[in-house]
Amino acid sequence: MTANLGRAVAGAVCWITLSASCSLSTTDASSCATHEECNSAFGAGYICADSGACELSADTCESHQDCYDRNGIGSVCGDGICQPLEVHPRCQKTYPEGLFSRPDRADYLVVGNLMDRSVSTHQARENSAELAVRQANAEGGLEGKQLGMVFCTIEESIDFDTLGRMDAAVASAEWLADAGVPAIVGPAASGDTGAVFEAVRARGVLVMSPSATSPALTSQDNTAPTDADPGLLWRTAPPDSLQGKVIAEDMLARGISQVAVINETGAYGDELVRVFEEELGLSLVQLVKYDDEAQIADAVVTVGQSGATEVLFVSSQTPHVVSFLNAVAATSSLDDKNLFLSDAAANGDVLSGAADAVFSRVRGTRPSAASGPVYSAFQAAYAAEFGGDVSVFSFTAHAYDAAWLVLYGMAYASFSSDEIRGPTIAQGLRRVSDPAGEVVELRASQWRTAVQAFRSESTLNVNGASGTLDFDPATEETSAPIEVWRISDDCAGGDEIEVIDLGATPPPRTCP
Repeated sequence: MTANLGRAVAGAVCWITLSASCSLSTTDASSCATHEECNSAFGAGYICADSGACELSADTCESHQDCYDRNGIGSVCGDGICQPLEVHPRCQKTYPEGLFSRPDRADYLVVGNLMDRSVSTHQARENSAELAVRQANAEGGLEGKQLGMVFCTIEESIDFDTLGRMDAAVASAEWLADAGVPAIVGPAASGDTGAVFEAVRARGVLVMSPSATSPALTSQDNTAPTDADPGLLWRTAPPDSLQGKVIAEDMLARGISQVAVINETGAYGDELVRVFEEELGLSLVQLVKYDDEAQIADAVVTVGQSGATEVLFVSSQTPHVVSFLNAVAATSSLDDKNLFLSDAAANGDVLSGAADAVFSRVRGTRPSAASGPVYSAFQAAYAAEFGGDVSVFSFTAHAYDAAWLVLYGMAYASFSSDEIRGPTIAQGLRRVSDPAGEVVELRASQWRTAVQAFRSESTLNVNGASGTLDFDPATEETSAPIEVWRISDDCAGGDEIEVIDLGATPPPRTCP
């Protein structure tokens, strides 16, 4: 027998009788110390058992999906074996608490969430999404499964790493995709949303933002979606093609002809300004772009030297709006200029963080504030669960609706497919805005009705806390009326957002 043949026979014997004392190469099957030794000697799927011998694992796998389906969130495939995924420092918060270590985690269908937890508005949006999941569980979950959520914060903080916010969002999203989530609620900003979508789209993860409004996102996804081939990038907020038009209409109605603009670079700022300028039909006196918050003060000084009578500031980030207003308050050359802000500014963080001396000159636009019975139920449920008045924070109703819609898509997928993944969830989302469908409200008491409708292959016509969600099947975008607002003094020691008519000049902010 040749040496090679002898080695082949020995290998076959070891393959069949792994518990015997025999060796391949330099690894002895009865004296291993690590899984890697066994994997190297015998191939994928072999582990070093408690007995100290290499054995074929009962938890073999070919993909992360195999491990997620078998063991639940946080189980991934490595070297042919399902292994626990190290929890990302940014993603340690879960609902229910301690989800990654729960022995029953395989019984949970889990969604991801991306928000900047250093901003109270984002905290409220995160809570709003969690509320929907809590309510669905209270109503029985989904077909014997409970629902869960993993919350990743994308704030810039050395407590986690040295990443900027967009890079933190991408890193967190990629980790969530590894962990097995089929869908992510968030992030908030358009630039972050676009970057996250590009990072996870090839892995079939659906992204549902509650507040990314850039028109550029529409063309970033499938531009000809169908029921069989839906897009994976969704949002509950309307695109800024509507907001940019209303900003221009409001200025024209007030006779504003000299406008300076400061905007953040990227999908949100650039696209909104493009739409605004096209609708305005006038040349801007000054256009200044900025890349980071440190540049805002210089931009304010620049437009202060222009002949503009009104300054439009466009940013998707609340801290940047606060920095802008505080810089204006400290720059005397802007004392005679009116200020116009976009939707991200209409929240309590701006009212509490910015210099109120400039509030009398501020107006802005946003999707019409939520109202009606579904919103009232959401507002009351939020107060009961988390405390406080959620109405002072922007896009919280949209975050609540975004989470509910992802759960609706999962319900559809559970009946129509063998797996709940981004594409099958998206197919469900294309069935929630049928005018002839069963009318359902996005609230706890309607969850079982929606599940039963999908079980019977019916379509739905949903109304959310943020309003009517009529997704256009050609674009998979929703729409909403845009309103003009200003900051008024409530005469009780605080300020509040007040809706005004298009083009109107409201009375001065004075109290008796």
